[in-house]
Amino acid sequence: MKKYFKIWIKLVSLATSSYLTNRIDSLSFFIGKLVRFSFFIILIFSIFKFTNDLAGYSKYEVILFFLTFNFMDVISQAFFRGIYLFQNDIKLGNFDYIITKPVSPLFYSLTRLTDILDSIFLIPIIVLLLLTMMKLKIMLSLYSILLYLVFLFFGILIILGLHIISACVTIWVLENESFIWFYRDSMTITRFPPEIFSSKIQFIFTYIMPVIIIVGIPVKALLGKVTTMSIIISLVVSMVFLIGSLIFWNFSLKHYSSASS
Repeated sequence: MKKYFKIWIKLVSLATSSYLTNRIDSLSFFIGKLVRFSFFIILIFSIFKFTNDLAGYSKYEVILFFLTFNFMDVISQAFFRGIYLFQNDIKLGNFDYIITKPVSPLFYSLTRLTDILDSIFLIPIIVLLLLTMMKLKIMLSLYSILLYLVFLFFGILIILGLHIISACVTIWVLENESFIWFYRDSMTITRFPPEIFSSKIQFIFTYIMPVIIIVGIPVKALLGKVTTMSIIISLVVSMVFLIGSLIFWNFSLKHYSSASS
């Protein structure tokens, strides 16, 4: 672990140096994120001018879904962005060079482009999460908060698994953009409570593309609206996705044909 932590720190340093070579672009990118974030908060407040609840959730409970979605989305963008370069590594033969090094090619491929700007954006999101929790009409227990954090962790495991699957798909078909953008687009539905969707949509995005487990289950656990069955399903799905993705990665790596072959 110590070895990989040092490698990660070095990769973060290199990525940060790359971003700071053009400070105007970096600043514009960060401001753009803030503007988009602000407009959606305004949208939620606008909706609640005409209704007192949304699918049984109050204004601040809906905001909690939105903020948790942003937190998880930023986590994936900040720490797993390197997977977006994996397609070019395969096409150009750079992956041949990577697998010869004394470091896990999966670890390097996932973390090589840690986004410091997204990491900084986590700070205002966490502050807003805490402020929103204080605005809730219900008193949050220590148990519900711990359950929320535990399910966020399992949600990150699912995100990790989906990114690993994306890399595996690239090895087989030299194309991962369709899969990764399907995941990104699917994540946007979690900005609102899952109850606003039909049971069929909820089934798809719980078991096939489990984005509801990534965002919806942690928030519902925090609000005391999660069932024991939902907890079990979430744990099983997260473990299946992570373990299954690692098995798929090892299988794909064994069948990888280098650019020179």
